Amino acid sequence: MAMKGEKLSEDEIALYDRQIRLWGMAAQANMRSAKVLLINLGAIGSEITKSIVLSGIGHLTILDGHKVTEEDLGSQFFIGSEDVGQWKIDVTKERIQDLNPRVELNFDKQALQEKDKGFFQQFDLVVATEMKADEAIKINKLTRKLNIPLYVAGSNGLFAYIFVDLIEFISEDEKLQSVRPTIAGPISNNRSIIEVTTRKDEEDEKKTYERIKTKNSYRPLDEVLSTATLKEKMTQRQLKRVTSILPLTLSLLQHELNQKSKTISFEQMKTDAAVWCEHLGVPATVINDEYTQQFIKQKGIEFAPVAAIIGGAVAQDVINILGKRLSPLNNFIVFDGITLDMPLFEF
Repeated sequence: MAMKGEKLSEDEIALYDRQIRLWGMAAQANMRSAKVLLINLGAIGSEITKSIVLSGIGHLTILDGHKVTEEDLGSQFFIGSEDVGQWKIDVTKERIQDLNPRVELNFDKQALQEKDKGFFQQFDLVVATEMKADEAIKINKLTRKLNIPLYVAGSNGLFAYIFVDLIEFISEDEKLQSVRPTIAGPISNNRSIIEVTTRKDEEDEKKTYERIKTKNSYRPLDEVLSTATLKEKMTQRQLKRVTSILPLTLSLLQHELNQKSKTISFEQMKTDAAVWCEHLGVPATVINDEYTQQFIKQKGIEFAPVAAIIGGAVAQDVINILGKRLSPLNNFIVFDGITLDMPLFEF
């Protein structure tokens, strides 16, 4: 992803003053020049749209070929009861533009399946929501060929997930040097520190700051779904405490990928989750029967509070990588709406 931020105008500096102080002028300029594609304007998609439009993204294209249904009304704030039966794109465009008139918006209701490589080539980053696993993998293969970062987010009622594939990403972070200076080298299987430079504090020479460059490597979704494991990455105590949402989510994605029936029984889900526990190196005792039943009943449902959390997390990481400030999410996150836990797993 190569984006060059153009100089911000005085009006833009004034408008985005608060966030410029938070993540810097260069990051804001990169935001202004970035072209992002959002696929599907559901509950999570709406939250992501709101956040990145307000933050000052330069160009956002929203691709959604769905009409508003009554089920959408309880989870999406861009639409109302009078919009049922109409194209989502048509009824939301003015409301989204009103959030920030400076953002260049494009709305497209052509089917995703009709979009070719040339369509995707124009974007710096793609965010896909409401995706079945086979659709997400197809998009992931294309974004990898084009060297485009990809976020995939989905929810199952009170439970949700985020998958991130930035392919390879160099981030920079600065921190106060501790008693033990940071040294270059691997941090984990997917991350390594490639450079450490230092500078003295201008007002206090006793303080030294480290600027740390970290290389983040990512794996595609199809590879994650075939080889994901936590063995040798966690202690036995940590493995016993892994949330049951992880094997349940991976089981459902694998179910979708294998193009099995749309429905899945309790026994089948529990069996599949147990298989995933073995792959992950997690004891099968982490699988909770009550969670399994709720997971099946809520499969594919979007709840507004969950969407707000997931959409906010995706949007914040998008902003983060545009500024290349902190190390981004790497690479699979699940959310438990009952405990409010949101662990990050590196596969």
